[in-house]
Amino acid sequence: MPEEKQSIHLRPMIERDLPAAFGLSQQARWPHRLEDWQQAWALGAGVVAVANGETVGTALRWLWGENRATLGLVIVDERYRGQGIARAMVQTLVAPLADYQLHLVATEQGKPLYRQLGFIEQGRLAQHQCRELPAREAEPLPEGVTLRPASPRDLSTLAELDFAACGMRRQPLLETLLSSAGQALVLERRGIVVGFAMRRRFGHGNMIGPVVAPELASAVALIDALCRPCTGQFVRIDTPQANSLGPWLVARGLPGVDTPAIMVRGTPHRPDPAAVQTFALVSQALS
Repeated sequence: MPEEKQSIHLRPMIERDLPAAFGLSQQARWPHRLEDWQQAWALGAGVVAVANGETVGTALRWLWGENRATLGLVIVDERYRGQGIARAMVQTLVAPLADYQLHLVATEQGKPLYRQLGFIEQGRLAQHQCRELPAREAEPLPEGVTLRPASPRDLSTLAELDFAACGMRRQPLLETLLSSAGQALVLERRGIVVGFAMRRRFGHGNMIGPVVAPELASAVALIDALCRPCTGQFVRIDTPQANSLGPWLVARGLPGVDTPAIMVRGTPHRPDPAAVQTFALVSQALS
């Protein structure tokens, strides 16, 4: 039997907590590898709940600029659920962020808690994935568009496009992703970078995201180019349902498997639809 609630205490997450955090995500049947935890923790900060020296809960936050943040990787050991641990961890993380716009992706189980903490549902995310991506002929590029590999010299441009799409200053994240990506592409129109996308190792295989583009056709061109080297491999893409990418993903062999809620506390970012949009997230936690 779990210990009494009073014996549970919170403290900052440190690097040696990561193997235990990985174990909790395995218990919850989340796909994260230890390497995914290490990358997420290095970019943000977290708390753990501890009972009798054992880590029984985790939660992380990431600060993206002066007033934007994301929350994620909130997990409680199944033996200790129902004791208010998740609430205590999230409240600890958001307490210093009263003036921040906070963003998270919530499971159905987590939604009631986040509503109580002031989060409002702002739409749905569609998780698309397949174990063995089928081969397909290449999609034609939109007229006037070219693709090329991204380089470190593009970083500041990618950060500005990302900011226009999501309202968050995430250059450290993009730098980390660019340095570790299996493939990163920029989309140019008349020699000007107007979109980008990355594919990296995450969870069960390939994760495509972020994808930032001016319109659906350009997003399709980027994603199709990243998919082509992955024939026969696991591929996952998380996309906001509102951007209408889902039907193409299904046709490409990536069926939808889940639709968690996008939840926000504070004034949500409203991108200029004539500029760029986020067509795929980095991950449900970091985005």
